[in-house]
Amino acid sequence: MDVTKLAQDALTRFSELGNTLSEKIGEAARAIRDFLHQLGAQMLELHLAGKKLGYEGSSRACSCGKNQKFIQYRPRTLATSLGQVCYKRAYYHCSACGKSCCPYDQECGLGKSQISDEFASMATLLAVHDPFQPSSQILRRLAGHGLDESTIQRLTRVVGAKAAVDEKKLALRMAVWDAPPAIAKPKRLYVAVDATTIHLKDGWHDVKCVVCWWEDEKNKRGRKQRRCMVRRETAEEFKAFVWALACQCGLATAVEVVLLGDGAAWIWDHMAGILGERTICMAVPEPMETEHLWTCAKTLFGEGTETAKAWERKLEDLLWEGKTVQLLELLTQEQKTRRGGKRTAIAALITYLKNQGDRLKYAEFRERGLDIGSGRVEAMCKQVGTRMKRSGMRWSEDGAQAVLSLRSVWLNGQWDQFWTTKPMAA
Repeated sequence: MDVTKLAQDALTRFSELGNTLSEKIGEAARAIRDFLHQLGAQMLELHLAGKKLGYEGSSRACSCGKNQKFIQYRPRTLATSLGQVCYKRAYYHCSACGKSCCPYDQECGLGKSQISDEFASMATLLAVHDPFQPSSQILRRLAGHGLDESTIQRLTRVVGAKAAVDEKKLALRMAVWDAPPAIAKPKRLYVAVDATTIHLKDGWHDVKCVVCWWEDEKNKRGRKQRRCMVRRETAEEFKAFVWALACQCGLATAVEVVLLGDGAAWIWDHMAGILGERTICMAVPEPMETEHLWTCAKTLFGEGTETAKAWERKLEDLLWEGKTVQLLELLTQEQKTRRGGKRTAIAALITYLKNQGDRLKYAEFRERGLDIGSGRVEAMCKQVGTRMKRSGMRWSEDGAQAVLSLRSVWLNGQWDQFWTTKPMAA
């Protein structure tokens, strides 16, 4: 194919239609893009015209057990990335039960919206990153035409609901311990769990996050692979989602599994028991230091004082070196010299440290070469905030989960694969 000749013919036709091109490359590119979109839409219509789209004969089986009769070819107009495209497809109707069907629309994965799946994919991809109104504006800016805010919101909810249901189906498999297929076979699998909040219509509520990661042995630089999930569930319900994601990431074959979490009791009470006997439980140090050591230090010595900072650093060093016995002895001695609220603050810290037990053996963890830290799951919580906690946002339960689940699809690198499941037709 002589592309140069084809381009010259198109340029000539462009001029014959009374169009002119600016010498400024940006303006010229936009004008050519709009022209090619019009041309592409017309080409697509011509390509589909005359084809027996969805025709399966004079009749086809109906779900009621009778037959649907071919009635006629009916028109439909879709918004596509090229613009509006019209086509005709076979329409069937069952006189017995009243059901009707357009097989071609089903084959293409089209739902009730007058939008092609590829244009819907573009719109919803923007919507999992930005609010619906700017997503509409950006889509129009990039494509030269677009969809309004309410349409993108409706699409995102429909498509995101399919993603949420897919997650739920995997979690339900824990009831019979039917593990989902694994995408990797890591020697060591990390599972980090945390929670953040979003504003629903009746106030602020927790959403729970899980991030699994492992070292990609095929990558010589030791790059780590990651998968995540965010759900609005109780701790008891969420453990099934954690198990399902861990299974997908190679839980069954991992030689070592490391569960990371902060001091929240729900993590250890519900998650530790579902990952197997190989699991090493680790209380991530950052939240514990800021929320417990600092709380005690400022109660004893005053917030922001040098004495408080020095005392906290001393405790932090003992903790990081794995000297929890010495740390508890120091706190016990300090407690004997205090009264009232200060004595209570030290008692609370002692109780916390004792409850963590072996989860604070950081010296041993370092010797074993384990990742120590909650950076990945904290980043996931920030990802939630970036999309879900902007000024004035109030979410419904279903709407929030749709966006959270669809965003996870993108972050997990499964966007194209997900769209092959025809989520608009769900």
